[in-house]
Amino acid sequence: MNGRFKYPLTIFVVWHPDFREGKSIAQNIYTVFCRDIDQPLSRGLGIPVFYRSESHDKLPLPIDPTLSARNAIVLLIDQNYFIDESWGNYTNSLAELENENTRIYPVQLCEQATDLHFGNHSFQFIRAYKGGLTNMDFTSSYGETDFDMSRPNDFTLAMHKIKAELLHDFARLLMNIQPESMKKNETGIPAPVTLFLSHAKKDGLDTTKRFKSFVESESKLDVFFDTVDIADGFAFEQQIEERIKRSALVVFHTDEYSAREWCRIEVLIAKRNKCSIVVVHDIRKGERRAFPYLGNTPTLIVGQNESESFREIVDLTLYQVLNNLFQLELLESFKEIFQNQETEFVLLTSPPELFNYIDIYRKREESTKQLIVLYPEPPLGAEELKIMNELDPDLIFTTPVLLPLFF
Repeated sequence: MNGRFKYPLTIFVVWHPDFREGKSIAQNIYTVFCRDIDQPLSRGLGIPVFYRSESHDKLPLPIDPTLSARNAIVLLIDQNYFIDESWGNYTNSLAELENENTRIYPVQLCEQATDLHFGNHSFQFIRAYKGGLTNMDFTSSYGETDFDMSRPNDFTLAMHKIKAELLHDFARLLMNIQPESMKKNETGIPAPVTLFLSHAKKDGLDTTKRFKSFVESESKLDVFFDTVDIADGFAFEQQIEERIKRSALVVFHTDEYSAREWCRIEVLIAKRNKCSIVVVHDIRKGERRAFPYLGNTPTLIVGQNESESFREIVDLTLYQVLNNLFQLELLESFKEIFQNQETEFVLLTSPPELFNYIDIYRKREESTKQLIVLYPEPPLGAEELKIMNELDPDLIFTTPVLLPLFF
């Protein structure tokens, strides 16, 4: 092993022990960013999430920022947190850890939270508090690890806000491992995630326009919409390709989508560049031929509550962006640990599919070493692996947990 292994990102959630719903919010954060507490074997991001609340000396344990490549410290600031002087001192000590790789994300959960002092530091709050209310209802009687969309109480609304903001913030924190086009801008602030809206103008334009308006009014994301964002005097094809490479692709899959050449090209460009892809199904009558390369991606639909559906599209897309960033760096770490003179790796941030043989055989032409295709947990089922190995039985498809078995 070359050096000590570090996770690309670790999340710490801090709350006052007297905040009744602090643990519930922390568990929701764990479910979103690590894995479902109720289904621990399910596919999840796998980002380590640690809790910091009361310990034996009435204050949380300290945080060691050197144990991970990056750290995100989420402060759940309610009334109890705000008025406890000892917790103010603890918060100041956390603020001193803040640098390029350790970020503080305070969450406003009471009216006074934004008045909390952080020594010589100042941080932008996630405003999960509903302004004007003196008594927020954080009752979560329907369970601590999920929230019921049919009962939009304050807990549900607060979790919506916290989840969306943190997904974007953590993705931006990890973007500094990406090419120059995705790195920090001139102000020193990480660039926002960009959504490329792929649609067929014949039957997908109206929904896509409404989604664009929603994103611009309800989030801090950038949006690329070719109808208005193509610069005059420049090559259309080149602009499209360059923007997709730097974006997450949101496909509005309507009846006409697969019949449109440029829609298919946009998907293929995203797949070739391993971009995050989310497919929004909006088939009304059917398709003459389904486009096969829209598979192996997460999907959802636009329901009767369009605004809520749009919110879910944004969240799922940000989830995929964060997953790609985190998994890529994590897999790179395992590659560095296990690679030797006899092995060569192909890294995939999503489960392998036949489309990946383009990169696999390119690597095969470059090297005669044992080729290992490494992808995130959990492993594919035997039925899919059998198909993958029919083309080349000598390939090894594996996940980090199973990787030691081949050495």
